[in-house]
Amino acid sequence: MARGADLLVTSPPRWEDGRTFLVLNPRLPAAMRARILSAEFPEAPGRVWLATSGTGGVTKMVALSRAALEASARAVNARLDAGPRDVWLNPLPLFHAGGLGIMVRAALSGARREDTGAWSAETFLRRLGETGATLTSLVPAQVHDLARSGVRPPSGLRAAVVGGGALDEPLRAIMADRGWPLLPSYGLTEAASQVATALPGQTDFAWLPLLPHFEARTAPDGILELRGPALLDGWMVFPADRAPEWEDPKRDGWLRTGDRAELRGRELRVAGRADDLVKIRGELVDLAALERSLQACVRSGKVALHSRPDERNGATLHVVAENTAAVREADAAIDGIFPPYARPSEVVCGTIETTALGKTVRSRSGRGV
Repeated sequence: MARGADLLVTSPPRWEDGRTFLVLNPRLPAAMRARILSAEFPEAPGRVWLATSGTGGVTKMVALSRAALEASARAVNARLDAGPRDVWLNPLPLFHAGGLGIMVRAALSGARREDTGAWSAETFLRRLGETGATLTSLVPAQVHDLARSGVRPPSGLRAAVVGGGALDEPLRAIMADRGWPLLPSYGLTEAASQVATALPGQTDFAWLPLLPHFEARTAPDGILELRGPALLDGWMVFPADRAPEWEDPKRDGWLRTGDRAELRGRELRVAGRADDLVKIRGELVDLAALERSLQACVRSGKVALHSRPDERNGATLHVVAENTAAVREADAAIDGIFPPYARPSEVVCGTIETTALGKTVRSRSGRGV
């Protein structure tokens, strides 16, 4: 066993060193950070520990083996035809699978890796030019920031993989018109990054082709399940009311993801998180889809949609906006977006909690946000 504090790294190690390490999001609450650093972790050579970037629930530290991370990196390199002439520009933190994946892809392919540091669209655009980057990865919030800048990419950039959340098609189309070679993808920390990634030159992104190292199936309830060499060994679970414990969530090699999906041969279409579905008056309501529609109408700030249990209706919805101007815009847009039975009971000004990749951390308690 090894204490979390002894495994912690604060700067990117060299992948070639083969060491075991743990990385933490600096935004993690202090009490949880202390619990993780004092916990005893099962030892395994070269294992990497990452926190899940999920939108809620119990904190988990995912254990990824070197073999899993390298299986993912080889598959992504093959999909992008990445090699030693490429330059990866990394705007993602090491404590997420996307940022760690870039390190491993570059190490295996011989490509040069450059980092941007703290995110800003201005810094990223400047570094694209300075480094001669040919490949990069982004999350939807970063794409949104770049769209606001109105800047076209340098001609040498041949692929920008977008993951960490759903990329809205109107935003992708705007960026495509400006020459940005965006490749939508689907992945998760437990799968060491990407599971399905668009092909270079693909124009219809309703369905994404699976990477070759994964098998996929859907359970009877529509939840996606995965099997392949890039899956986690297991995870350390940190419940609020008891000591941390080791679990392997796979069953016969298959991991249940928590995402609703459809399969068409080796192509995947993700419908959204099962967690984002609530039933109101017998009707299923997709919180994420409604939140995206509302955000498209609100220009003054971010909004988030939450649900509360309701004895009569099953659930009620409420909106949190980050400033008073956004409250006014959201309130004006609600009737055009929400069906009458799911109309939010309130729009309030408050703090919106998100993961480091910009996903809303949803509240479903009676306490609200």
